[in-house]
Amino acid sequence: MRNRTIVSLAAMAALAACGGDTPADGDTAAANATAANTAPAARGWDATNACALLDKGALGTALGDVVTETRLDLVHQPSAIEAATSECVYLLKNGGEARLMTRRSPIDDNTPEAMAQARKATASAMSAFTSKPVEDVPGLGKLAFFVPGINQMNVFLDEKRFIVLTIGTAPNDKAKALAVGLVEGMSH
Repeated sequence: MRNRTIVSLAAMAALAACGGDTPADGDTAAANATAANTAPAARGWDATNACALLDKGALGTALGDVVTETRLDLVHQPSAIEAATSECVYLLKNGGEARLMTRRSPIDDNTPEAMAQARKATASAMSAFTSKPVEDVPGLGKLAFFVPGINQMNVFLDEKRFIVLTIGTAPNDKAKALAVGLVEGMSH
């Protein structure tokens, strides 16, 4: 239960730090135009269905277990000013679970400042529970960092998309590499 609380706090801190300014009413058309000009690699990437973005067979294989069930939770439909979000809970045969939280903003709000704030908020939240530092993961997305102990990978894929993958049952010495491989294998 304690790990679930830690994971939730870290993920909420990171997601909360991602939010950009809400456009004024006159800026809604600009936000809609920005959303329409999505990069080709991101088309079809549905943040309201996290379960469709990470294959349960690939996850089970990486964790040396079998995913027996997936649950889609925390779905928020997007608007011109609100991000699409969801979380997929992967239940494992051994009794554990993994989680993938996804977010896609209608505007380019994954700025260097927002990403730095998300990392700082996560590190601050985690410092209450562990002395292990948050680790940067160069070369993965626009910016990525890993939270050891709870085995959580946070990745800003581009200007609009952000994911949090938590694989708490992975062996601590292999978790970071497993998380990198899983994120790289996701359909972005």
